Amino acid sequence: MGVRKVAVSAGMAFALAAAFGLAGCGSGQHEVIDQGQDCSSCHSGGKQVFDDAAPASAVQSNGTVSVKTSAEQVLVCNPIFVSEDGSKFVPEQISSVKTEDGSAQVQLSEGTWAFCAQVQGSVKAQLVTVSSESTGAADVEL
Repeated sequence: MGVRKVAVSAGMAFALAAAFGLAGCGSGQHEVIDQGQDCSSCHSGGKQVFDDAAPASAVQSNGTVSVKTSAEQVLVCNPIFVSEDGSKFVPEQISSVKTEDGSAQVQLSEGTWAFCAQVQGSVKAQLVTVSSESTGAADVEL
């Protein structure tokens, strides 16, 4: 899995996540973690993860995703599924995309991705599954 955008360095990702208010773990929906980190600093013991989760809530795409949001940037994340049905996941930040006029365009490779944005003090997230079988672009609103 890879993003066809320039990946953000670990230091830059940390700075963005800290400025975004998304780093670490919290109550409710899991907050965004930096690339390569896990939740061991927040949780005792490891969490079971599921590689083959098929989230029903994922929007289908051919690789092109249009994101509409009032946030200044959108985070492109690798979802680490902590439920077998894909309904719960930890977003691991891979890159970020600045929005212009309330939207951002992203090209992704095959796989399942999570888009995250901080809107009015809370983290909004949407899963997108990219597949060669999908015939169209995806529209996501955060």
